Amino acid sequence: MKELKKLKATGIILAGGKNSRIGTEKAFLEAQEGQLLIDNILYHFRRIFPDIIIVTNNPKAYLKFKVKVAEDLIKDKGPLGGIFSGLCFSNNELNFVVACDMPFINSDLIRYILKKPKEYDVVVPKIRGKAESLFARYSKTALPTIFSNLMKSQLKIQEVLKKLNVLKIDLEEIERFDPEGLSFFNINTKEDFEKARTLFLERLQLL
Repeated sequence: MKELKKLKATGIILAGGKNSRIGTEKAFLEAQEGQLLIDNILYHFRRIFPDIIIVTNNPKAYLKFKVKVAEDLIKDKGPLGGIFSGLCFSNNELNFVVACDMPFINSDLIRYILKKPKEYDVVVPKIRGKAESLFARYSKTALPTIFSNLMKSQLKIQEVLKKLNVLKIDLEEIERFDPEGLSFFNINTKEDFEKARTLFLERLQLL
């Protein structure tokens, strides 16, 4: 496989959820035998980013992956708190954030989003009218607004986006790289997990 040039950006993986609906730490679910969900994300991230951060409230469990591990700077603030912590620990102005339960992220789509003009605070895909805020590029310029909302316990990422300079990537652009939209598939329930395992097997059979 051709080795692509890494980009001057940081990849941030959010692994701090409570996982209440599935009952276990989602990053460590096996998408297929011997391959964890987070293994697949790291495979793609290592081909794109020189700097990777996992944001988690269970740091010891992630040290084995040999990337930077960070705890939430402000506890119990959900994904918005994880984004804030990742941006604070990052060494780069541009950052790409994904959740640890997204098993089918598309490297080409990530690269495309990262290369959008730098003046935007956030570059985010828009699917069915909703901004996919956990598969998006964030600049450090977003930090003051995110911090302000955290201090007010206003934790909805969509509300933060309304206050920032945001570029939304439309469906036509997304489909050039990910026609099935699988980059945005995430695992919240046991049913989602079983569907993910089935999709993995189907994709392997096509190779």
